[in-house]
Amino acid sequence: MSNKTALVTGASGGIGYVFAQRLAEAGYIVTSVARSEDKLKELTSKLGKYHRYIVADLSNSAQLNTVAEDVEKTGYSLLINNAGYGLYDVFTDMPLDKQQNMMFLNMDALVRLSYVYLQHARSGDALINVSSALSRLTYPGGAVYSGTKGFVTHFTESLWYEYKDKGIYVMALLPGLTYTDFHKVAMGNRKVDLPKNYGYPPEVVVDEAMKTLLARKHPSVISGPKFRKLVNIATRLLPRKKMIIAMGKNNPVLRNK
Repeated sequence: MSNKTALVTGASGGIGYVFAQRLAEAGYIVTSVARSEDKLKELTSKLGKYHRYIVADLSNSAQLNTVAEDVEKTGYSLLINNAGYGLYDVFTDMPLDKQQNMMFLNMDALVRLSYVYLQHARSGDALINVSSALSRLTYPGGAVYSGTKGFVTHFTESLWYEYKDKGIYVMALLPGLTYTDFHKVAMGNRKVDLPKNYGYPPEVVVDEAMKTLLARKHPSVISGPKFRKLVNIATRLLPRKKMIIAMGKNNPVLRNK
């Protein structure tokens, strides 16, 4: 059995699902975490022998504790905090409790698992926290979501510095528009067509993350050249006010208000 072990949260679909596949191909024994047992069973059967799963909703404190205990007990060589979701609308048009639940999952749960993991991490181990390219920007119509991802990026980049001299690699992964089910959740019941040929499939995002993981040099990576260019222009060339206005005008939820 391989001595390379990884735990991936949010593994039932999208980026997390592809991470589990790529890591298994790279020789890791993978523990997949998500809410849907049916999807986890299907994934684990595809990954093959020795791989396992944990059914857990990480926005539930008790179930988060179960996963945190597993992280502490198992001593993984890689943790990927991928679980999270977004909600898009005008701030006060969305129930506050739903936004607070999102904040707990996107930030509190991620911090809890990062803390437990890094307490016991050894030289050579690695932590990847999945953030968003929006964390470098501002997103009217997704104010709380983009705020949570701003936290994740700043938090993770700080950890990169704190642990780099211990041989423990910490990285923030900042995907741009990725063609997954993320936007179905974020948009609610609205039917909004995503821009075609602008985003990337999750395979592109994960493959770039895997290359960055092997290099172990950068505290964060924006996946996809289109989004690296977009963020560079928006943050370096545009005045802040113009950038915020442009981001708001390009949120399809606000355009349909």
